[in-house]
Amino acid sequence: MGQILIVDDSTMVRKFYTYILTSFGYQIREAEDGYLALEMLLTDGAENFDLVITDINMPRMDGFEFIAEMRNTPGYETTPILIMTTQDHECDVQRGLSLGANLYFIKPAAPEKLVHCVRELLEGTAGKGL
Repeated sequence: MGQILIVDDSTMVRKFYTYILTSFGYQIREAEDGYLALEMLLTDGAENFDLVITDINMPRMDGFEFIAEMRNTPGYETTPILIMTTQDHECDVQRGLSLGANLYFIKPAAPEKLVHCVRELLEGTAGKGL
């Protein structure tokens, strides 16, 4: 299937997403903030991650900064990004999408919705938005 990087400062959220997605055959790596995630991408290479799921509110490097850095790094311009966050203001949605995220979704996510979004992004059939 696909290798997915989950970026969220909540261990519980990362473990929840990992549990759901591994049960559907996806391989998961985790990072607790954007800084560590960017380090993993630069170390492991873009070809190792088919999708990134990121939160916005995180220490050291938030999701917006992480997305901007990822999109400005050669080789990472088109890797699908799914934002999963509690921030539901329209300005945050627009900022995330304008920085290069493919989908913006408000937590909490029902497991079937998460799997559906991941499948759409990996198949290239997902639209932008909530």
